[in-house]
Amino acid sequence: MKHFFSTCLLLLLLTAANAQTKDSTRKDNDPDKIFTKVDKPAEFPGGVDGWRRYLEGNLKYPKKAIRRNTVGVVKIQFIVDKQGVVSEVTALNDPGDGLADEAVRVIEESGKWIPAEQNGRKVIYRHIQAITFKLE
Repeated sequence: MKHFFSTCLLLLLLTAANAQTKDSTRKDNDPDKIFTKVDKPAEFPGGVDGWRRYLEGNLKYPKKAIRRNTVGVVKIQFIVDKQGVVSEVTALNDPGDGLADEAVRVIEESGKWIPAEQNGRKVIYRHIQAITFKLE
């Protein structure tokens, strides 16, 4: 059985993530503010093509999911800091059979990203990435 991984490289902004930008105790010039809307979002080195190659080479379809024909989209939320370091990786949903765990693992091991920018300066960014698992 051939396994095909595809990614949905759209930024999905969720209400919970947007709530942080409305925090009245933080000003736009606060160096620790976490942005969800920026002029230039954080991105994986190499852009969309680099991200696709990384996923194709590193994402492993869990054996249990293969046996059970489990497919689905996992939405992963994480922080990319001003230096491009990824942290706080969390699955927002779980189709089951190890798909969420694998999506979290591949993001955690993705290395440094290109930081987000707002008003010409690097900022801390909350990113949501969808990873689609399907069997063919």
